[in-house]
Amino acid sequence: MQTPRLPANEAARLSSLADHYILDTPSEPVFDAITTLAAKICDTPYAFIALLDSRRQWFKSTYGMDLQESAREESFCGHTILSEGIMQVPDATQDPRFHDNPYVESDFHARFYAGKPIHSATGEALGTLCVMDRKPRELEPEQKESIEALAQLVETLLKTRRQEAKFAWLGSVLDAMSEEVALFDMESLRYVYANASALEELDTDMEALKEATPLDMMPELNRESLEALLKPLRQGEKEVVISEQMRRRKGGMLYPVEIRLQIIKTGVPVFASVVRDISERKAIERAQRELISTVSHELRTPLGSIDGALSVITSGMAGPVPEPVSEMATLAQRNSQRLVRLVTEFLDLEKAELGKVDFTLKPLNLAEFLNESVSTNQGFAHKHGVGLKLGEVPPGSVLADPDRLQQVLTNLLSNAIKFSPAGEHVRVEAHRLEESDDGENRVRISVIDRGPGIPEAFRPYLFEKFSQAQNSDKKRPGTGLGLALVKAYVEGMQGHVHVDSKIHMGTAFHVDLQMQETLEKDRA
Repeated sequence: MQTPRLPANEAARLSSLADHYILDTPSEPVFDAITTLAAKICDTPYAFIALLDSRRQWFKSTYGMDLQESAREESFCGHTILSEGIMQVPDATQDPRFHDNPYVESDFHARFYAGKPIHSATGEALGTLCVMDRKPRELEPEQKESIEALAQLVETLLKTRRQEAKFAWLGSVLDAMSEEVALFDMESLRYVYANASALEELDTDMEALKEATPLDMMPELNRESLEALLKPLRQGEKEVVISEQMRRRKGGMLYPVEIRLQIIKTGVPVFASVVRDISERKAIERAQRELISTVSHELRTPLGSIDGALSVITSGMAGPVPEPVSEMATLAQRNSQRLVRLVTEFLDLEKAELGKVDFTLKPLNLAEFLNESVSTNQGFAHKHGVGLKLGEVPPGSVLADPDRLQQVLTNLLSNAIKFSPAGEHVRVEAHRLEESDDGENRVRISVIDRGPGIPEAFRPYLFEKFSQAQNSDKKRPGTGLGLALVKAYVEGMQGHVHVDSKIHMGTAFHVDLQMQETLEKDRA
């Protein structure tokens, strides 16, 4: 007996077989009908559908034999999956591969065998459809055609089963979600699917829901408001639409939800909606607003008083004080001023994240604005022994909020100066970007230093609150909020900020903002 060799794609074949979730499943009438039909057509006492895993051939269906599995090394089918078409063994007793095979020498008395490989949708041979006889023979041409057709039917059934298994798995995942997930037809708006959370909230079952639309199930919606949400999706203006609305629970209590809508284009296009209860998020936002109010009134005011009192001492306005006292007062004043900056930046950032900052975008002469920013920060640069230069700037105006943009540049320049070695230069420059696909003209403002660079592992966290690299120079402390505030302000001005950095070479922060021409084209 010759043990069949393994296919070249054995690993992929086994993976594909596992993906079908069919091994060790109960018998099914549809597969039993195929083996019965194969035996009747070929006039054989035996027929079976065999699937081969790493150690055995397992029978999904058998005719004429009561067997669930056998060793793969003694299988005829292990040889069959190495071929493309039907493999026939006219007389196993005369074939060196099978003459002493257990199927030949046992009560099966196998002499004739014919098998057709069963392939997955991606082409791996998963097993075979086979017939066996007790006497030597060969299949007639019509019988071969029938076996080929029946093998294709098995392949179709396996493909369907695999899809059903995937759908069942996906359905179980969706049903485990707390969010309400639903799909509805793009034309009729009738539901085609809803997960368990959606069915529970809507107080219905899937059969009844298929006859309804969101307008029937959600009294808070009307056709105009629903169409207003769907219109940008229908026209391709947006890929995702997100809105917040109030929903009423069964008991009558109102609660806030976020509705996320998009089109799923795979197969028959449908609208997909995900409804999420955002009561907890809203509670956190309320707590944040209360914190901002508390910090603003309870911390900033006394800190200002402390700083003022310390200024009186350090300036000598309160009269001469011993030098040790003066030094301690100076240190205390520096720390109180740092705490004031921390509180101010924290409040500004919280307001920006809550959307409570008003951005007034207007045309600013780019060259004049950058020149003013560089001039304003020259004193700070001189204090650190660092040069500050303004490079080339294109003509034109940038659309920005002057106060917010000034804060952005001051933050970036402050960082660049603090982390630049004495004697080096920080450079500010700008250049136009190529017109984007949506017709926007943008300018890139860059702040470039020759400092130590930013570790690559830290860069993904660079713009998060209170983030500072572990190897940051502790002699140059910051609040850890500056870059988070930069990001919030730049995005509030409809811009984008990113960084390029090389260790021991320096860092460049880039701020991309809209030019005035884009606004003028939109008005035209």
